[in-house]
Amino acid sequence: MTRSLSKNRLQEFLPNNWVEFDTLLGQVFGPNTAVRSARGPAARAGVWEDGSRYYVELDVPGVAREDIGLTFEKGVLQIDIERKQAEEEQKGLHDERYYGKTTRKLGLPETVDPESISAELANGVLTVSIAKVPEAQPKRIDIK
Repeated sequence: MTRSLSKNRLQEFLPNNWVEFDTLLGQVFGPNTAVRSARGPAARAGVWEDGSRYYVELDVPGVAREDIGLTFEKGVLQIDIERKQAEEEQKGLHDERYYGKTTRKLGLPETVDPESISAELANGVLTVSIAKVPEAQPKRIDIK
């Protein structure tokens, strides 16, 4: 597995942030697998695989575990995220952070085991792991 640590400068010129994610998902799972569901700021995501699993990582800094929902239905993994703004008596002067709800949807190939989906939240990164279904091996049948 190889991942680049350099920043993708092309993204700064793209009209929306979904183009890069859709391209990445298309390369991994085939075309038209990403479902665009939110048009506002969304969690940055990375997708990769090894020999037995697919992995999805989303950057969700400042989001509590109870504010993330993960569902799988009809081949689509849906991740609902809500970043709540603290209700304080302070008068804000400047805030560039995004607050609110966003949804990411990912169409998964038929070769995944839905029962194996697990997720972990650590240091502001949500990691979702999905096992691949092993390919059926030919079985030798004894003749009696």
